Amino acid sequence: METKANEDSSKRLYEDFEPYCKWLTNEGQKILEVDLKGFKKEQLKVQTNNKGVLKIYGEKPQSASSKKWSRFHKEIRVSKDCDVSGIQAKFSQGILSIVLPKSEATQHAKDVATIEKHSLWGVQKRKRITIQIVLGIVAVVALGTYVARMLENKQHYDAFEKVNDVNI
Repeated sequence: METKANEDSSKRLYEDFEPYCKWLTNEGQKILEVDLKGFKKEQLKVQTNNKGVLKIYGEKPQSASSKKWSRFHKEIRVSKDCDVSGIQAKFSQGILSIVLPKSEATQHAKDVATIEKHSLWGVQKRKRITIQIVLGIVAVVALGTYVARMLENKQHYDAFEKVNDVNI
């Protein structure tokens, strides 16, 4: 039976094509959508290897009685922040959707960085600005108090200077 399948495939005439692909990005994952209208799930293969390469390929007859077949083969290098063991594929209504989740470590690091950026820096910046305003107010009050005391002391000394000596 295998021999017959091999004989059948050796008589095929292949027409290679490049399917339309679209990348989507959701929080924590990337999604590759491949337009494969006319294909059946059984005619498709999605594989990953230990070198971080995602392989997508498939073939189908162009018509039931024809020796002509359509086929495609795509290889995509998976980014280092992807959890290769968590890759999932789904084929529905002629669209092959491949979900490439980010690894937990990468997602956690990104979440921590986002939190630090929005809260820590935000809090630190607000604290810094508040402290600068408070120090400015304290400096103005201190300067005002100093000037007021200087004026008060000057008036006190001036009062002694205006005293007339009385002859005895």
